[in-house]
Amino acid sequence: MWLHRRVASSIVLLWCVAASTELQCSPQALAFRFSINSQRNKTGQWNAQVKLEHEAGNKEVRPWEVEVDHSTAKCGNVESVVIIVTIRGTPHMDISSRNTLAPGYELIPGLGGYKFHNEVKTWAEAREICVQEDAHLVIINSQREANALLHFWVPHPKIFNDWRNDWAHIGFHDQYVEGEYVTIFNDPLNSTGYAVWTTNQPDGRVTENCGVANRGSSTLADVGCGVQLPFFCEQEL
Repeated sequence: MWLHRRVASSIVLLWCVAASTELQCSPQALAFRFSINSQRNKTGQWNAQVKLEHEAGNKEVRPWEVEVDHSTAKCGNVESVVIIVTIRGTPHMDISSRNTLAPGYELIPGLGGYKFHNEVKTWAEAREICVQEDAHLVIINSQREANALLHFWVPHPKIFNDWRNDWAHIGFHDQYVEGEYVTIFNDPLNSTGYAVWTTNQPDGRVTENCGVANRGSSTLADVGCGVQLPFFCEQEL
């Protein structure tokens, strides 16, 4: 999903701060600009003006969320003010993007487009089908996305009472190095934002190298790559 969907920046400042809300447009704005100006007034007090500009483009992220935390500290004869500014931007999703989804895909705003295939395939076959649909095997990036997948899960009538109906192929594996799980884009599974395993999983079986998600809990496990299961495709927007 969108590992790159959310932007966050944190700035730590040491000083007494007087904030400015003035904003001027620049024809060639930098992606990230930070400045601090300080001066001492007639009474000897230091004042600092902090200005931070972050331009991500109209189509990348919005709206912005800004959090400011501060604390004071003293070490010996030195006093300081610590200010932590965190800026977050969520992906902008235009409703017109629905028209860009491949047939059969459903949009979840802020996440992406999804399609559940309840015909059973091997992991490699499922991956190829997703590619043919200009998509990829789903990569879960958050608990919200994990929960959202359950909305799409439709039991297959021919395997309704089969254990396979409770699992679906998704986009991670450990086919390169046993026990080192990576996504289909070769990013470590632990870097995706979601690596919640089913109890007693992974169990270390060397014949089980392809990732699956559970229908009841969306928790993860691994199975043999040749096992035929339903699968999820994801289309990023």
